[in-house]
Amino acid sequence: MAQTLSKIAVIQKELLHALRSNRWKVGDKLPADGELARQFDCGLGTIGRALALLAHDGWVERKTRVGTRVLRTGSEQAGVQMDALAFVYPSTQHEGIWKMAKGFQDAAKQAGRRVVMLSTGSDYEKEAEYIARLSEFDVRGAMTCPNISSPEEQVQFSQLLVQSKFPVVLGGTNFPGLGCSAATVDRFHVGYTMTRHLLGQGLRRIGFFSNLSWVGSLHDMYQGYCWALDEAGIRERTEWATLEPSVVIDFDEPVRESIGMGRNFLARYSGLDGVVAASDYLALGLMAAAQEQGLRVPEDVKITGSDDFVLGLQAAVPLTTYRVPYENVGRRCFALLQERVLQPGSPVQMEALRGEIVVRASA
Repeated sequence: MAQTLSKIAVIQKELLHALRSNRWKVGDKLPADGELARQFDCGLGTIGRALALLAHDGWVERKTRVGTRVLRTGSEQAGVQMDALAFVYPSTQHEGIWKMAKGFQDAAKQAGRRVVMLSTGSDYEKEAEYIARLSEFDVRGAMTCPNISSPEEQVQFSQLLVQSKFPVVLGGTNFPGLGCSAATVDRFHVGYTMTRHLLGQGLRRIGFFSNLSWVGSLHDMYQGYCWALDEAGIRERTEWATLEPSVVIDFDEPVRESIGMGRNFLARYSGLDGVVAASDYLALGLMAAAQEQGLRVPEDVKITGSDDFVLGLQAAVPLTTYRVPYENVGRRCFALLQERVLQPGSPVQMEALRGEIVVRASA
């Protein structure tokens, strides 16, 4: 499938270049499909799909038993034309987003596809505006990992996705039912894996520390945590879990707010011997709050995270964490987006990728 899609993209790009270079005039007929198939050394079906993309964009008209007629050429095309795919993201200061961007760019380079990278900062409205206007510049589709901090913003962003004039693929998150493909992380597996790790060390009183409680993927992680405790016969744990509703994203000081949340968590739940945190930033904030209170990590409380960011490795007590495959998420998002662009109407796909545990000193 990947080779076929890549061949379609190459043929479409070459024919589009020929049209923009005025090789044919408006009203001219293109060579027959069979002749083009011999020229590009491919099957008739591949030529047909490449020409269907040009017809979809208004460059040619295809009629049975008549052939393919040119509707417009480069001399009539106004505006900035890029024929590109875009990655719209808040900031590469966030290590996970930086890794996704790298994976997306690497996959695009391998496929010979032009990409546009657009950073919006923490301004949600700017992010929405960029996506709404990308089609003006011949951007054929976009990947995004939206910076959404409330259910209201999620509703607004969902409306934007429904109204989008081109395919949008979500990276690291998923809004089911909106017709968008997505490559995310199997958060159930994260919660289950990290809880099983602590159980394997003989711990019984294991807490769960999370934010963004309204986000479905965090509930999936919580369910993985609960499942592991159920398997261990531990059922009385509702007083050990915190799912905060929101968090302010600070790309310059990502752990600062997590420390305050960690203080509240420890004040609420005393006597825990282990904690599964939903992210490395939360885990590091919790570690700092524990040390303020004279608790030793890992002697008094073991703490795990999820991300495998550099900050966790460089901490005074290196963080045991779940290595999220962010680069693979970026690569898969590119592949999903490329397929949606080259095959309009292709099925929506949802992929949940798994990583692995990285054991260090904190647990």
